[in-house]
Amino acid sequence: MTSDEHVSRRRSLAAGLLALGVLLLIAVGAIRDTTPVAVSPATAPDREFSAQRAFTQVERFAVKPHPVGTAEHTRVREYLVGELRRLGLRPEVQEAVGVSPIDERGDPITAGRVFNIVTVIPGTAPTGRVFVTAHYDSVPEGPGANDDGAGTASAIETARALVADGERLRNDIVFLITDAEEAGLLGSEAFVKDHPLARGRSVVLNNEARGAKGPVLMFRSTESNSGLISMFGSAAPMPVADSVYAELMKLLNNDTDFTAFKPGGMAVLDSAYANAGTLYHSVLDDPAHVDLAALQQMGDNTLALVRAFGGTDLARLTTGNDLVYFNLPPGLLVRYPTWAATLLGAVAPLAALALILLARRRGVVTLRRTLLGTALALIPIGLGVAVGIYFWDLLKAIRPELSGTATTTPYRPELLWLAVLTLAGTILIAWYTLLRRRVGPAELALGMLTCVALIGLGLGIVSPGASHLAAWPALGAALGGLAALRCPPRWRVLVLAAALVPGALILLPSAWNSLPTGLQYAGYAPMPLMILFGGLLLPLIEVVWPRRRTPLIPLTALVVSIALVAAGLLVEPIDKEHPRRTSLAYGLDADTGKAVWLTSKAPDQWARRYGGADATGRPLAELWGGGSKLLSQAKTAALPAPSLRVLADTTRQGVRTLRVRIRSERGADMIGLRVYGDTATLTVEDRSITPDPAGFVFHAPGPAGVEASLTIKAPGDKVRLRVTDTSRNPSEMSALPGFIAPPDWLFLGDTRISVTKAYPM
Repeated sequence: MTSDEHVSRRRSLAAGLLALGVLLLIAVGAIRDTTPVAVSPATAPDREFSAQRAFTQVERFAVKPHPVGTAEHTRVREYLVGELRRLGLRPEVQEAVGVSPIDERGDPITAGRVFNIVTVIPGTAPTGRVFVTAHYDSVPEGPGANDDGAGTASAIETARALVADGERLRNDIVFLITDAEEAGLLGSEAFVKDHPLARGRSVVLNNEARGAKGPVLMFRSTESNSGLISMFGSAAPMPVADSVYAELMKLLNNDTDFTAFKPGGMAVLDSAYANAGTLYHSVLDDPAHVDLAALQQMGDNTLALVRAFGGTDLARLTTGNDLVYFNLPPGLLVRYPTWAATLLGAVAPLAALALILLARRRGVVTLRRTLLGTALALIPIGLGVAVGIYFWDLLKAIRPELSGTATTTPYRPELLWLAVLTLAGTILIAWYTLLRRRVGPAELALGMLTCVALIGLGLGIVSPGASHLAAWPALGAALGGLAALRCPPRWRVLVLAAALVPGALILLPSAWNSLPTGLQYAGYAPMPLMILFGGLLLPLIEVVWPRRRTPLIPLTALVVSIALVAAGLLVEPIDKEHPRRTSLAYGLDADTGKAVWLTSKAPDQWARRYGGADATGRPLAELWGGGSKLLSQAKTAALPAPSLRVLADTTRQGVRTLRVRIRSERGADMIGLRVYGDTATLTVEDRSITPDPAGFVFHAPGPAGVEASLTIKAPGDKVRLRVTDTSRNPSEMSALPGFIAPPDWLFLGDTRISVTKAYPM
């Protein structure tokens, strides 16, 4: 190599490294752009939202677990009603029976008695209603300060700011604080079914939490959302949203009141923050772990959107085409119709094809090798998906204590998140190292670009809301490649780097921002997105690629990945300040006097002390459906069986109707009925149980119990009714014979004590 060539090589290396560094900084800047940091003090002007004022509400009501049907649940409801009255509003409590709109997949239908809190600020000339919604019940094991104390406090503080402002808006503003969301969206279902305010045109701003901090993401909306999304993007002060999350939600085992509002014809924007997911449904979901910056963003957006929707004609906002939307700095929400996404998805492959043809004409690549590179690009993408799917299982195998984490997110996840991304990079670099000389660097780069473009085309057709993840980065890279082939060599690195900015703004931030959903989902988005981003960087990577000892590159990347995994596991605390979840249930069959210990999942380290076997098919396995695991036989506790009283037993026109009242004699907060026989219909508290009349579970039955009615197709046939009552208070476990308290680094979650008794009829 001559001295001039050596200088040119050094300049190219420096330019390539600088370009890669700048692209990384752009990606980090895009991530930080959607991270809330500001907090308004309690002394903020009255018409503004203050996270400090809202947090005071959280401190007052989210101090203990308050699941539906408990005394603490009643206290929280009375407190919230009192706060609304103190603002000069006239709240009502809607008492009703809700039936879960969630598909129970063969398990008993969930129902329950609910108490929704509803109040209205009347509009001057309403064209509809604007709802601010959250739920005030918690899970039995945690105070629910984030889920959904933050949403509830945001609603109260928003109402306070509107009242303090004194200016009435055009549309009615309804504050709906629903009940029994954790039990199965029962309160929202009952509201949509029975309450007159649910009729007519409406926009719903639903606030939730699946963690304890991070950006408040508007992660899904109802269809025909162009008006909704446009208003959200223009009116919200920090509009963080991405249409890809509506698709991702289909993979997650989570739901919100959105599912009940949507069938009622209500237009909904569903928002939540999700970082620090280990605290979700945990004993640590308390006021001490509420992030004020996230609460501020939630409240600022809610108040601004209430004023915007409240002052406009809702008829023009709740109809229209669906939009693709995503964030770009500084604070922008890009949005365009889904038909444009389909068109864009077609343009990107055409641009990639044009680049391939030009490169072939210039003698840079051959068509055959480029097609081979495109096919081979599927290898690292597929490996990334596979490794990501099993990544969490690997961590649990190394450190079994992690198996108790409810949301597959560690307390200190950042090093493990980096490990996920570096593992993805390792896969890509190893693939590139093995094939670079055999296929050609240009052919591999063009093959990866073509693959990304084709993914964008496919998403544009079948899932337009996710198409921007691939279409824009692919189009930018293709246009940059065309420009680079036509410009002087000294400008090529700059042109290529500029063309990769869409990838840095979209792919890497999307990979990072999807990690809080849980490490068990690393294969669905973070790893493949990182591989796609790295694949588009291959032309710049080639610029800095060393001439010798290239196997050291993937080896070094692998060592860094392993080091990050090891460091992440070492710094992850497992102690009483950072406890893990375990599950345990006690089931007593009052007919036989036999009892068992069960768990709702594969038993963890502590639960295995009770034994372990498959409990599917046994009556007591109904505690958690077919997924229950029988641990061992248990000592019989002195627990009274639930009662069943026949209120009526009549036969008319060949149809037998049986009306009964079931009641928990020990004051359990749930009671259920299973029907064994050929049953035509089943109702509970005058609510029909459909489509499966085989049984129900009823929350908050109260001292009087619940009334059920069933019709039997063959009147001469005998039916058998099995009644089960269930209490979910973890503190009650200590009174059971043979119970061994878990160590202080575990807490009891998903805990149940059930007594079941059969009644032949």
